[in-house]
Amino acid sequence: MSEARNTKLNIADITPDSTISIVATMDNRKVELPAEYAKLTEEEIVELEEKYGKKILPLDNIKNKWQDKMKEVDFKGTLSKLSLIVICKAGIFHWENVKIAKYTLNTGKTIHAVVSRRLDGDRYNRRRGVRINIDKVMEVEQGEKVYSVIVRDLSYCGVGFVEPLGAQLDENQEFILHLIDEDDEGEEVLVAKIRGRINNRKDFENGGVLNGCTIAADHASFLQKYIATKQIEAIRGKRPRKKIEKNLTGENWKEKIVDALNGVEEKE
Repeated sequence: MSEARNTKLNIADITPDSTISIVATMDNRKVELPAEYAKLTEEEIVELEEKYGKKILPLDNIKNKWQDKMKEVDFKGTLSKLSLIVICKAGIFHWENVKIAKYTLNTGKTIHAVVSRRLDGDRYNRRRGVRINIDKVMEVEQGEKVYSVIVRDLSYCGVGFVEPLGAQLDENQEFILHLIDEDDEGEEVLVAKIRGRINNRKDFENGGVLNGCTIAADHASFLQKYIATKQIEAIRGKRPRKKIEKNLTGENWKEKIVDALNGVEEKE
């Protein structure tokens, strides 16, 4: 079946190589929580299905060590709404109003089980992903030319930018966005080069053009972590002390998300 005809995805067909997110509403803000598929044995899968049925997705606990104490996200009370988003080769799919239960298997392994009322997730509009506002001048490369644009917002599957001097980019060709940010010293650094395509355009009276674009799916995992880190910065009202590049490697980005969702103050 072609990707264009895949309007639904069975939750049982989600695989470990999928990019998985839990979108949580917390303090009237949306936070996108990266998650990882829990690899279980056949016996563990049978046990889980006997407990919750087949409308489930097993996830590894999102946890990390901090001062020799194990912390993990608590999905009770703090979060008023949870949704599941999955990116795979067939497209992007969405399950609304899921529940997440912590469960310890007979083998001693503890996981988070996403429990859905619906077996199938609906195809998800890429531009509806959780966005962060940027409003920064960046470069877009297309063919042998490089253009300056103002990047307005970014999600793990879409970007919006303005061409200040009118439409110069070819909407029928792929472009490469040079995503930049600032380190602790205020110096601009190149975070990534992201491939995308223009999906729609809107003309401004001043001659500028707002481009709504989709981003190639193979950038989703990286941008998922980047967006989550930026959301946590916004919630805390401060930037992390370490440079952006370091925040996007290892386990550091998970620790920041866990702290924010559990209301833990950053230690100086």
